[in-house]
Amino acid sequence: MHLVHIARPPRPPHSATVDARPTEPADCIRSFVFWANLAAQEASGDAAASTSPGRVVQRLQGSSESQTYLFAVVEGNSTLGEVSELGLPLIPAVEPSPELDYLGFIHISLPLLEERDAAEIECVLCDLPLPGEQLDEKGRKIAEWMATKALELARQLGRTVAHVGLLHPPGTNPDYDAMGSIYRELGFTQKHAEHQLVMDIPESPVAALLPAGITARVWPDYDIPEQYIDEVMRLLSLASKDAETGDLTVEPIVWTRTRLREAHSRLRARRGHTLLVALTADEGNILTLTELARHEDANPAVCEWTLTVTDRPHRRRGLAQLAKLTALHEVARYWPQARRCYCSVAAKDEAMNAIYRSLGARELSRSSAWELFLRN
Repeated sequence: MHLVHIARPPRPPHSATVDARPTEPADCIRSFVFWANLAAQEASGDAAASTSPGRVVQRLQGSSESQTYLFAVVEGNSTLGEVSELGLPLIPAVEPSPELDYLGFIHISLPLLEERDAAEIECVLCDLPLPGEQLDEKGRKIAEWMATKALELARQLGRTVAHVGLLHPPGTNPDYDAMGSIYRELGFTQKHAEHQLVMDIPESPVAALLPAGITARVWPDYDIPEQYIDEVMRLLSLASKDAETGDLTVEPIVWTRTRLREAHSRLRARRGHTLLVALTADEGNILTLTELARHEDANPAVCEWTLTVTDRPHRRRGLAQLAKLTALHEVARYWPQARRCYCSVAAKDEAMNAIYRSLGARELSRSSAWELFLRN
């Protein structure tokens, strides 16, 4: 076995424009996506638990917020060709590309603004065991080798904290994931848990009845009026600060105008769309903010909750639920094909779990986040 480094694809000219398109993804990218999607779909029982080759290529291009690396575990003698800055054989992420015998993939994401000591690692095995079954002797050898190499790469990239995530169906434990016992043996400990939920979107959702003095405002694709930008940044920062993240070593995100502007540019370049819904008081301050997102490459019937936050002085008044009801009503107007909405909620966040239950959400899967401090 040996590793090959999948090269960072060049950014297309004028990548911030809507018309930017990645070049055709290479076989290595398509193989990674196939096996990663298969594992996620088996754990959740839902075909929507997937990504696309084009989105993986876009992530590999990097941004001011994060840089992503992808490595393939290949059977046979070392691959010949150009060598990457990490000293590994380099193959392109876009066609044309060589045909290789892939055993697995290592996906590493490095935050660049906060958590600059952390590496987010995903190890994806090819030829997965049947759902819930343990690896055979050969599969376990590959998994152990791959996980050990992933930690070596994280150290080589200058990171001292490794994070991994495991996905499993409700009623099962994290060892349902074929990599679960491997991570545990390497010293990872569980620090956080979440539920993945889905709810149906009615064709004609009823508009929420808002109390007197509260107004709903909808801003698609970050088209936020100047008078509300500072308030939006404040609540986005508050959402990160107050998020339930268990015992994970994380840092809150601080939003600035530059960060908001760059997020808007990435959204357009990656052909994503958002609906930001705010409930505001008569004096103009935002009480509650919630956001939905979708991607042009994804199933048009699918969207995702990405954010809900209520300003601290106004919590426990039912405003978050009113904001979500308003957002579902607006989805029917802006994204009429959307029929299902997905979300992840911290297992310990009782209030948000209760809100989603009241909206008819049902649990698809559970996930856990694990952490390991790396030794030099």
